[in-house]
Amino acid sequence: MSESNRWWGDPDGWTNNDPDLRRAGQAPFRYTAQVLANLAHRGLYTLRGPRRVGKSVEVKKAIEALIIGGVDPRLVVYMSVDGWQADDLGRLVDAATVFQAPGHRYWFIDEITSITDGWPHRIKWLRDNDSRFGDDTVVLTGSSAADLGTAIGTLLGRRGDAVSPDLVLLPMGFRTFASLRAESRDEAQPPKDMGPLQVADLGTDRLSEAAYEMVPWLHALVMAWEAYLSTGGFPQAVTDHIIAGAGDSMLSGSLLDLVHRDALSQTDWSRVQTGAFLQRLAGGLGSPVNRSTMANDLHTSANTVQRRIAALREAFVLWPCHRSQHLQPQLRAQEKLYFIDPVFTRLVPDRPADSSLLSEQQLGMALMRGLERDEPGSYLEFDRVLHHRNKSGTEVDFVGAGLCGCAIESKYVDARWRRATRTLRDSPWRGIVATRSVLDLEDPDLMAVPAALLAWLIDT
Repeated sequence: MSESNRWWGDPDGWTNNDPDLRRAGQAPFRYTAQVLANLAHRGLYTLRGPRRVGKSVEVKKAIEALIIGGVDPRLVVYMSVDGWQADDLGRLVDAATVFQAPGHRYWFIDEITSITDGWPHRIKWLRDNDSRFGDDTVVLTGSSAADLGTAIGTLLGRRGDAVSPDLVLLPMGFRTFASLRAESRDEAQPPKDMGPLQVADLGTDRLSEAAYEMVPWLHALVMAWEAYLSTGGFPQAVTDHIIAGAGDSMLSGSLLDLVHRDALSQTDWSRVQTGAFLQRLAGGLGSPVNRSTMANDLHTSANTVQRRIAALREAFVLWPCHRSQHLQPQLRAQEKLYFIDPVFTRLVPDRPADSSLLSEQQLGMALMRGLERDEPGSYLEFDRVLHHRNKSGTEVDFVGAGLCGCAIESKYVDARWRRATRTLRDSPWRGIVATRSVLDLEDPDLMAVPAALLAWLIDT
């Protein structure tokens, strides 16, 4: 216990020796998503996100902030429970409280979704029956959307005073990436008080006003966007980009192992088959998924493909963009699939994804992150960012109720961007063509706005 909770014995110097914070401190930037700021009294939180995205670092920074804020260090308990069994959680409460004085405790239980024998019911029992745990503030982290999603129902009514108890940590957004990149190069960047806009603002005049103000930084943002498309937002990849100007092949290799070992652990596929599946998904970015065709290509069944897609979605590797029907997801129609970060398109390097498709993918993620910022926990509903099929058969990349009457078509070019306008004119909404660098605000109902500018304005 004392090894995992070094602040008990060294409340002033523990951060210098903590492995997670020490690794984060070696990065050429200081970054925190602030996802665990302002924890409520008696709140029970879940924090979900992909592996290697920095959940443990965010937990340690939250612990640091609590201690700096005056919380008795002995009332803060952290434990990584990877490989534990559910009954071990009760033993954790017994062991921790031996060392503690009475008072309101903060429990941080990391990677709880690795427990496979019913941890939600054990947490529920402790919350209901053990006063040493029931009235405390608790944070549960994990890398499985399915397991934590199931727990939400089990723990209903036991979340204390938490207003937004279900949190998601996603890879770093473009706005933060561009800022860190500019700081490392000592380059000028837009004022930090310019934006961010809410996603709903895209359907209003606020977008054109903000876009006009951003013109002096347009070229720099386009360059940063293209760097982002090849780097992504995982902290290790951003570190390597800033230091060496390239993505991290070691990160890609470790993520492929994690996808194969964790996300697809219940399958009998080899690592080569996992790689072929990811390559096939990367080749289909931006197109509705035909499971039967994919199954034939991979020499498997459509049901197997469906299960593998669900596993990758639950492990925060993919996100589905469902077809819209009256701005609600049409779940029986073919969805489009995107990765949550460009790094997943590089796990098998033989066939890198096209930059125009990556721009479409990351613009969709910018919308998802913006909506998640405004409504924590909404990311996992997958009902805010949809695609639309017009009566003419053409498809609009992104629509949704949260876009407030706005439709977005990604066309990552400098010329011939007007070819996309027919698709948008066929739709019932105000249109935005997300170009490479063309900015045309003349027609408020059909504007051209660079993808980099859009993403900077709405992303985190």
